[in-house]
Amino acid sequence: MIRQMTPYELLDLALSLSTRIDTHWALFISVHLALIGGLIYVDRPLSKREKAGAIMVYTGFALINFYMMKAQAKFLASVYEQIDQIKDQPCCQDNAVVSHIAGLNAVNANDMLINSIIIVHLLMLLVILLTITFDKQVSAVKSPSGD
Repeated sequence: MIRQMTPYELLDLALSLSTRIDTHWALFISVHLALIGGLIYVDRPLSKREKAGAIMVYTGFALINFYMMKAQAKFLASVYEQIDQIKDQPCCQDNAVVSHIAGLNAVNANDMLINSIIIVHLLMLLVILLTITFDKQVSAVKSPSGD
């Protein structure tokens, strides 16, 4: 027979999943900062082959990151649902953390999380693809003395 998880175990799992989602966001942001910074500091325009390679590698990263974050968010939603189901049990009636998570579940916080993951990934995909596609060499500004 399978025993049910305790409120502590459910809360621990919810925090663990939230931490994993935060880690994926941090990785997502770091990759974008490095990529945009790299494009800014390259002194020459990227060749067509380099652009194609960069687009393929970035798209692969973005898709993997997106699906991993989405899967973690769905798992977190199931934990929130489970916590919501125990909120009225004697063990949890006066538990502020359980009440908070039940409140998040009531306002569909996980739907908002999944929507933000989708929107941010699509916007950044568009920004990066346009940045790579239209990358051109910035002409050096000449000083008035001709140097």
